[in-house]
Amino acid sequence: MYKIKTLIISNRKELSIKYKKLIENLSQNALYTNDLSSALSIIQKQNIEFIIISDTIKENLSDFIQKIRILTFNFRPIIIAVSKSNDLEDRLLALEAGADEVLGEEISKSEFQMRFRAHLRRYFESSINPITKILEKNITQKAITSTLLEDLPYAYLLIKIEGIEHYQKTYGEIAYEKVLQTLSAIVNSTLSNDDFIGHVKDEEFILITNPINAEKIASFLTFAFDNILNKFYSTDEFENQFVIKSSDYTKENKSALMRLYISACEKQNQKTYQEVLSSLYSLILPIEKQDNLKSAYIIDRIRLKGETQEIKKNNIVLFFEKDRALSCLLKNVCELNEIEAILAFSKDEFIEQYQKNSPKIVMLDWGQDGVEALSLAKEIKKDNIKMIFSSSFLNKKEILKSGADFYIPKPYDIDDIISWIKKYLKG
Repeated sequence: MYKIKTLIISNRKELSIKYKKLIENLSQNALYTNDLSSALSIIQKQNIEFIIISDTIKENLSDFIQKIRILTFNFRPIIIAVSKSNDLEDRLLALEAGADEVLGEEISKSEFQMRFRAHLRRYFESSINPITKILEKNITQKAITSTLLEDLPYAYLLIKIEGIEHYQKTYGEIAYEKVLQTLSAIVNSTLSNDDFIGHVKDEEFILITNPINAEKIASFLTFAFDNILNKFYSTDEFENQFVIKSSDYTKENKSALMRLYISACEKQNQKTYQEVLSSLYSLILPIEKQDNLKSAYIIDRIRLKGETQEIKKNNIVLFFEKDRALSCLLKNVCELNEIEAILAFSKDEFIEQYQKNSPKIVMLDWGQDGVEALSLAKEIKKDNIKMIFSSSFLNKKEILKSGADFYIPKPYDIDDIISWIKKYLKG
């Protein structure tokens, strides 16, 4: 989908039109001008990547090339000089001034196109991610900026692999690269000739497509990713839907399997690449804050404007801990940290307080046999609430399978518990 922009600078209009047609026949964009001031204006506004300079201009060719090269040092376009001179010295001066190639005016149309295509191939190959074979951020930025200048409708999809950083640390670089390569293959299988895919980060991509296809693509990608996920984990990990990193003797935050999150928005009033990214990252936040068991996507819809009542922040934690001294200590430390703590010492009392106060976090203690705690965990698991489990019995796997987000063995540091509570309250 992405077409590079070429600026032709020549005083002979027929020469400019000739090169413009040859470039457009290669499905690329081209425009022309005949002086330095207008050329610089076009280069800065249009994201010009290729510049063809003819020696028909009023200035000396090598001097002109040098000026262009100095003024475009921050993004370095490909410069092709075209000269009617056969003098070797003239060509060498143009190359020394910064031209990437010097062509003679007598060059045939087919050779001109072949040489242009060779530069085009090298340009894109130098911007391809070596792992995914997808274009890097610099081209993505230009592609988005280009669509914002057009009158056509576009949709932008941010594709993000949640949890891949943890996967990389646990399984290593080769497994990490295999995930990216597999996702790349899936994404490329959905693209039409008019679509574009490029990186914004190593594990994040932007897909540009027609608004009509946006939801269909997002739905397929999340479905396909979930259906190949079992290839990257052991059978036990995939069935449990989490990974255990360390032994029962150490605390552990539950590490879920990887998920594919996608946000999509249409081209509306955005004026810059940064505004498009800001819209997509803001849109994906609600998905990231949920504990999704499957990949998910969100599509920006037309939103109705109106006043809404301010929602009161929920900072309630419900503790099920039968050790009354420890319970009181937890409650006091929570209150010192401006966290509302509610205590329950039996299953019935817990259920009553849970229904009455709708806490954001619950902390359950395994107790002697774990029966009551597991029963409570099973009841509240469906509510997608944050669960912290403490235990003296070193049964991390069973606890995490029950739906717990964080496991901590007893005895534990109260400050450690408070720091995790604060983290979950912010989420």
